[in-house]
Amino acid sequence: MRTLLLAFGLLAACNGGSTSAVALQGPCGDMCQDLVQDCAYAAFPTIESCYEGCLYAEEEGADVTAQATCIAGAVTDTCDTFAIVECEHAHGIF
Repeated sequence: MRTLLLAFGLLAACNGGSTSAVALQGPCGDMCQDLVQDCAYAAFPTIESCYEGCLYAEEEGADVTAQATCIAGAVTDTCDTFAIVECEHAHGIF
C-alpha cells in the first residue's frame, strides 16, 4: 500500500503538481486538505500530489466519496494515522 501511495505522489510530482487551489473541489479536495494541510500526512509532498492521485483513482472507478468520508472521521479530532490507514485498507484508493 505504501508503494502505491508513493507511486501516486511521484506521478503527480512528475506532472508538475500544477493543480490550482481553486480546482481542489469535491471529495478529493476535501480528503487531500484533511491529509496534507490539516494532518501533514507524509505520503504526499503537496496537496496537489494527493489531489492528482485521488483523481486518478476516481477515474479508475474508486469510490473516493466513501474514502473521503472515512478519512474525515479519522482526522476530526486527532489525525489518527492508524485510523487513516484503516480507511485506506477498507476502501483501497491510496
